[in-house]
Amino acid sequence: MTNLRPEQVQQIHDYIHDQQLINAIKLYREATGTSLAEAKQAVEDMARDEFSKPSSEMRMGNDPIMDNKIRSLLEQRQKIEAVRIYREEHGIGLKEAKDYVDQIEYSMRRENPSKSMPYESAISGNPFDDTEDDKRRRAVLMAAIVAVLVLGLGILFVFLVR
Repeated sequence: MTNLRPEQVQQIHDYIHDQQLINAIKLYREATGTSLAEAKQAVEDMARDEFSKPSSEMRMGNDPIMDNKIRSLLEQRQKIEAVRIYREEHGIGLKEAKDYVDQIEYSMRRENPSKSMPYESAISGNPFDDTEDDKRRRAVLMAAIVAVLVLGLGILFVFLVR
């Protein structure tokens, strides 16, 4: 999956899950710049992989305590920890554990699309709020500009009067 961002991969999987293969292929082509045949093959491979996960599918829902623990970790943005715990609990490989956790994460998004994973802003507060320091700086700057203009007009007036 060259040049695909995680949100594009997720959208392609959503299209596959909703049986909208044409949209999945179109998104894959736009994201990677591959030919139609290559995109079709890649999406078909993704679909085959998604629907050929019986072990994860069978486990899902069989252990509600583990599922709730994984959901809780995902809500806390601790996906790696969720994969580690699931892997140790079931004695499976990393890929299978990650696929299972991805499946739970996907189901969480499908259950409540308006509530995505927790979001933490990188900017604290509103960057457009004026603080007192900003207002003071602007006032000093405006006063300096006015002073320079008045001084310039005064010099211009002196030279014109001569």
